[in-house]
Amino acid sequence: MKIMKCLLFLVIVSCFGMSLILTPFTVGFAATITPNPVSQDTKLITIKAGDTLWFLAGVYLKDPMLWGQFKQYNHFTDPDLIFPGERLLVPTTFQMPADSVRNIVDVLQKPVVSAEVIKEIQTKLEEAGVSLVSINKMVGAFEVRVGVLENISSGLRDQVKAGDDRYAKTNAKINQNTNHLNELTDKVAENQSDMQAEISSVLSQVSDLQEKLGSQQQAITAKIAADTQLIVQRVEGNQAVMSGLKQKIEAEQGPMEELSKGKRKFVALTTVLGGFVWFVVNVFGGGN
Repeated sequence: MKIMKCLLFLVIVSCFGMSLILTPFTVGFAATITPNPVSQDTKLITIKAGDTLWFLAGVYLKDPMLWGQFKQYNHFTDPDLIFPGERLLVPTTFQMPADSVRNIVDVLQKPVVSAEVIKEIQTKLEEAGVSLVSINKMVGAFEVRVGVLENISSGLRDQVKAGDDRYAKTNAKINQNTNHLNELTDKVAENQSDMQAEISSVLSQVSDLQEKLGSQQQAITAKIAADTQLIVQRVEGNQAVMSGLKQKIEAEQGPMEELSKGKRKFVALTTVLGGFVWFVVNVFGGGN
């Protein structure tokens, strides 16, 4: 009975633990993506393992920072939770906003003024009577401004590169967590299967033990009844023998002196004690 109670407690604890482990997964899988109707400049893609909105924005929008633009084409219950197999509507042609970081970097990387334009300006200034000194000063100031713009462009390039590095690290961490989650799920399923097999084995052993105990109990009860009956028969036989001896002695020697009450008790006690000793020896000695 104690074994059955322990097994029942084990099963209840296991079910409770499984519910705690699987609850976050069921909540996560409730998140969905609902694409808007497909238009001429859009297409549907299938989310793959390891994809994130940040990564897909870098592929289809040319800038990971613009992942929020996907909300114009899809409805998200939770943008932080997307799963392999879901469908996402993306644009086939996309005009990057003018205030985009990458757009600013591209503009700053282009030459502001070509050498031909500078030479033409110098010629027109000389024709207008502007001195070479003033032209050089203007050119120097212009070059200073170009240098400042180049420094700003370099800083923006560094920021974009740092953002790309952070994205790569984040994507690698997401992939690592996904693999760990898959391993954990497989381990939980394997442990659950092993535990169910072990519980079935223990229940089978308990059933076999109960059957053996029942058959042994029946055998012992039958043996005790048979031995008790045999003792009674032997006591009755001893009493008959004693009665016959008494009659024979009385016939040969005359009436025998009546046994006192104490002697009769002693004889009866000796008979019962001898029968009990024979019973104990027969039961335990015969069982071995």
